[in-house]
Amino acid sequence: MDLDVRRLRVLYEVALRGGITAAAASLHVTPSAVSQQLGQLAREAGCELVERSGRGVVLTPAGYVLAEHAKQIINAVEQAQAGLAALRRDVSGVVRVGAFPSAAGVLVAPAAARAIARHPDLDVRVVEAEDQQSRLDLRSGTLDVILLQEYDHVPTPLPSDLDRHPVANDPMHLITPVGWGRRSGRLGDLRDARWVASAEGTPCLRSTLHACRLAGFEPDIRHRAVDFALTLDLVGAGLGAALVPGMALRTVPPTVHVEPLVDPVTERRIFAVTRSRGAGPLRPAIAAFLAELAASESR
Repeated sequence: MDLDVRRLRVLYEVALRGGITAAAASLHVTPSAVSQQLGQLAREAGCELVERSGRGVVLTPAGYVLAEHAKQIINAVEQAQAGLAALRRDVSGVVRVGAFPSAAGVLVAPAAARAIARHPDLDVRVVEAEDQQSRLDLRSGTLDVILLQEYDHVPTPLPSDLDRHPVANDPMHLITPVGWGRRSGRLGDLRDARWVASAEGTPCLRSTLHACRLAGFEPDIRHRAVDFALTLDLVGAGLGAALVPGMALRTVPPTVHVEPLVDPVTERRIFAVTRSRGAGPLRPAIAAFLAELAASESR
C-alpha cells in the first residue's frame, strides 16, 4: 500500500477544517479536486475515508485513523526540512505570519522589515488574522507563525502540538471622554459611568468585567465594539468609558483622554505560536523572524 503524502495533506485539511469546502478554500483548489484526491487516497488505502452526512461529509473511523497519521507524517517531513536547512544555515524562503491588527501594526510589520533587511533572501509575508482562524491556518501549514493574545485572568491554553514564544506585555489603559474630567486611572471612580466594551465571549470583554469586579462594581455596558478604533470613536463621542490595550492607542481622537490603569493594574500578553518542532530545530527562516519579533519590546 503506497500512500501519497500530498493526498494525506488533503485528508488532514478535511479533518482539520471539518469539511471538503473549507479544505478546498484553504488549499486554493476546487471542492471537486479535493473529492478526487480523497477518492484516490481511499483506493490507495483500500478503505473508505469519508462518508456522506447531510449535505456534507464526515470522516469514517478509518479516515480519522489515517488523518492522525497524516498529521504525524506532515510534521515529520517539516522537521526533516528544518533540520537540513539548519545544517546549511540557510536563512531564506517564505515565512507566512498571521496576526491580529494591533499586534500586526506595532510588532509584526517592523520585525518583518528588520528580518528582511538582515537576511535579503528572506521573504516574510503578513496576513491579518483573528485567533481561531489563525490557529487552524497554523496547524494546517498555511501559516508558519501566528500571534495570539491573553489578558490577565483570561489565559489562552495551547494544545501540545503548538509552541509558545513570548513577545510583549501590553498594559491596559482607561480611556474616557475629555469632558468627563475623571483622570485618576482608578476603575472605582467610574463605577457609575456608562461603558463601551467588546463583544460577548471575547477575552477583552472578560478582562474588562474581571477588572471592574475587582474594583467592586458591575459595569453598565451600553455599547459593544470589537474594533478598538470604533471603541475610541464611541468614547470620543462621549458615550462611555473603556479599557483598551496600549498598542491600540497609536491614533487617539482629541476628544479622548488616556490614562494608564493603576487600580487594578491589568495587561495583556502577546506571544507568537509555531507548530511544535519536537526535539529538532526551528527552520532558520522562522527563527530569524522570531528573533526580530522578540526584540520588539526592547525598542
